[in-house]
Order: sequence, then structure tokens, then C-alpha cells
Amino acid sequence: MRPGRAAALLLAAALVLSSCGAGGGGGNDEPVGDPRPGGSLVWQLPAEVSTDLNPLESSDPSATGLISGSVYGKLLDWRTGPDVTEMELEGDLAESWEVSEDGLTYTFHLRRDVTWHDVEPVNGRPFVADDVVATITAMKERGLQAYMLEAVRTVQAPDEHTVVLTLDRPFAPLLEYVAYHTFLMVPREGIEGRYDLDTVAIGTGPFLLAEHTPDVEWVLRRNPDYHVPDRPYLDEVRRPVINDTAATTAALRSGRLDVGTTSDVTVADEFRDGDHTVTETPGAPVSFYLNPRVEPFDDVRVRRAVSLAIDWEGMGETVRGSFNLTSILRPDVSDAALSEDEVREIRPFDPEQARRLLAEAGLPDGFTTTLLVQRVDDEDVREAQWMQADLAEVGIDVTIETVDPGTGIERRRTHEFAMTKALRTVHLPDQTWRDFMPGYIENYALVDDPELVEGYARTRTTTDDAERRELHRAMQRRMETEIVQGLFPIQKFDYTIFSSRTRDLFPVPIHQGRRLADVWLSDQPASP
Repeated sequence: MRPGRAAALLLAAALVLSSCGAGGGGGNDEPVGDPRPGGSLVWQLPAEVSTDLNPLESSDPSATGLISGSVYGKLLDWRTGPDVTEMELEGDLAESWEVSEDGLTYTFHLRRDVTWHDVEPVNGRPFVADDVVATITAMKERGLQAYMLEAVRTVQAPDEHTVVLTLDRPFAPLLEYVAYHTFLMVPREGIEGRYDLDTVAIGTGPFLLAEHTPDVEWVLRRNPDYHVPDRPYLDEVRRPVINDTAATTAALRSGRLDVGTTSDVTVADEFRDGDHTVTETPGAPVSFYLNPRVEPFDDVRVRRAVSLAIDWEGMGETVRGSFNLTSILRPDVSDAALSEDEVREIRPFDPEQARRLLAEAGLPDGFTTTLLVQRVDDEDVREAQWMQADLAEVGIDVTIETVDPGTGIERRRTHEFAMTKALRTVHLPDQTWRDFMPGYIENYALVDDPELVEGYARTRTTTDDAERRELHRAMQRRMETEIVQGLFPIQKFDYTIFSSRTRDLFPVPIHQGRRLADVWLSDQPASP
């Protein structure tokens, strides 16, 4: 069948290519010729992998950013390229697929030309349906992907190149999850424990995991047996671990680094110089939670007052530079996200109304509280200071407590905070709403709203796109006006800086490393 469409979304408004380079790479308008093979791309890895590499267990962004799509393949993926303007699914290891009219049977037709990496004990054998059955069965039984497969009753392989999933109820997000960056296909030998999935990565992707020096560098080498003809172009991809902005900047300037990332708009602006290309890509939402077990946040009027007292739009402009004003869902991924005008309507910057709500709640003189801040970068702290100043204007005296990411996650999960802010890396609508379901470990703000629970269940079983979209929109409005325990008020942008020789590395809203197969290096050297 023709590759299916996922969320209808205009990415053109979200993926902003700036500087004067060619699409996805290159720092000038000079013609550079056709893609050519060879070379080593040096791309910053912002943080060392903090867990193992087991695709069934690791949700560490550094791990998935390293191996997803590049080392391991998926059944489906998100299309990328210079002409991509919408979120659209395409085949990866599956060349086509179909869904039955009742939404209960998904059939995937596998490519016949795919082999696993030539690494013991798999040794380059063909990729077959039995591998998919083993992987998805393991995901359901013990994988972090189990929630993605809740409706899947059976996984069967009628032949070596066909896989059939049978569901016990319609499950609208299934195809999006099959394309997600943690839904990686693993050889049956790995599932059966014939080698250590924690440390050995054997996939079908364009690159093999070759070397690792802890806290220094990961190295990926070209897969000579990759199923796409003449791909990948690169001989290797080197991922040095650099988590310091100054070191990243210096490495880009000296030419020791081809690709670097930052969330600091000031740093990004320094590289809009004709020798580099800067892409601005929507990233993680800023998350903000209020604990209803801590007074006075047990009163929805107080929670609403807090949300109205903060100039979120001004914070985004001042601290982040490029940002999206958002509600709960990400506009770069879902067409069900509320527009900026709709967000302004239901969550205006209105200190006067905030003061009235506080007075109605018996707090005309305000109150004293704390804000727990998970610090990843300086912008996290500057945002907290902005919020502190705005809340002071309506009589809320805030003390900021800054913690490292590990402590921040633990404190949120154990609900040891009054207010807290962090970044929350969720992409798909189904994932996002799961954060607010009773009993879920990431339900930091202890949301327990029967109407929201019912709406979430309906979004999962409703196969009509328009109906599901309206459900998502109504749920966002309820979160903003009736619940007000968890908000994703703005979405930050991430900035990727390319050297002048890097070509055809196109931005994507959801990570996938398969695009590295199309990246090549021109003979124009990076800036000295």
C-alpha cells in the first residue's frame, strides 16, 4: 500500500532553516556537486550514555540518540528530506503495511533484502519475520514499549516476510508507536540471550557500533551490507561526548566538530556567519507542575492564579529566543495542539485576574512557597527567576531550589515539591496524556480526573481522525482551566550548528538516525 499519513502537520512553520546554507547543511550558496562517499562526520553527543544499550530497557535519550535508526532499524519511520512539510510515515524494514477496516488487524510486509550486521553470533543472516515476532513479544512481556502494545493480542508470522498483529480493540496510536525511536527491531539471538544486549548492538541500520571510550567518544562505522544501494555515504560517524557550551563552540570554530547542538540562542546567533548553517528545531516542552497535596495548591483557584500570573510568552521570548507558546500537545508533532491564539485566550497573562482568584481563595496578601528547578542548562534557572519575579507581583513569594536532573526526576516521582519545573521529553499525544493518568509513575502532579481518564481512553480507541482531534483539544482546555496541575506552557527550540562541509542532514521533530545514511561531506573544508 501507499505509505500512510500520520498527524497532519505543517512542519514548515516549525522547522526553521536559517543562515544562508543549503537545506540541512552547508554554509553558503556555492554549488557543491553530487553526494560523494567517504569521510568521517564528527557530531557532538551532549551527554554520555547513562544506562546500558538494551533496546528493551533503555529510554536514556543519549542511548536512543546514538543507536536508533543508525544501528537498529524499525518497521516504520518518519520521512525526512528537503521537501518534507508534514509528519508522514514511510516504510523502513517494512516495505508496506495495511490495517483492516475494523482496526483490529495490522499486516506488515517486510523487505526481502535486509540482513543483520555481520557480527557474531548473528553473522549477517537475513532479517525475517521471526525476528519481528520475537522482538514484539519481548516488548510486550518485559520491554519499556509494553504500553505501546497494550491492545495487541497476538503477533504472528504467516511466512518469512509477513507479520500480523491482532488487536483486542482499536488502538489509534499504534502505527505512530511502531515508528517511534524506541521501537527497535532486535535479532532473535539477542532476545534469546545468546549475546549481551546491554553492551552489544547488532542491528540492520546503516552503521555498526564500533568503538566506545567512556566519557570521551562513541564511533559508528559504515555497514557495507546496508540494504539501500550506495548508502551510507559516510565511512564513519564519531560522537565525542561534549556537554560544555564553551567547549562545543571552540570545537565548531576550530573545525574539530562538524555538528554541534545548543539551546542557547545567543550561542546559535554567533554562528549565523556564512561559514555555518543553524537549524532551529522545536524541542522539549517546559513542564510545570503544582502539587495538590501541598497547601494552598489544593485549591484550583490558586493553581489557576499561578498560571495567569506568569508571562509565559515574555519568558519564551526573553530566555529561549525561539519558542512555541503551547498548551499540552506539541504543535510540531500533532495537529490537535491548540494554536497560540487559543492558548492566549484560555491562559492569558492576567495578573489582575490572578489577584482576584487569590483573594477569592482567602489569600489576598499572597503566600510563600518553593519552586523546585531541574537544571540542565542556564536557561532552566533563568526561566525560574522569571517566574519568581512574575509571581512576586501578585504577592506570591517564591524560593527557588535548583537540583540536578537525577534528583529532579526522583523528587517529582515521589511528589516532594510544591511547584516544580523541568523539561519533559514526550512527543506523541498518547504519551503526553499518559503522564496525567492516575497511578502512572510520571504523573508528577497527581492528576486524578475521571473526565480526563475517559477522554484519554476514547482517544486511544477512536479511529476517526477528526473526532480524535476534537477530543485532544477538549482535554487540553480542561487541563488549562479546570485541573491546572500540570502545564507545558512553552516549547523550547534546539539549535543545531553545521560546518560548511556537512550536507543533507535534515531536521526531524522525532529523533531518527536513519537519516545519517544520506549525509555526506563536501570537499569544502570546515571553517579553520
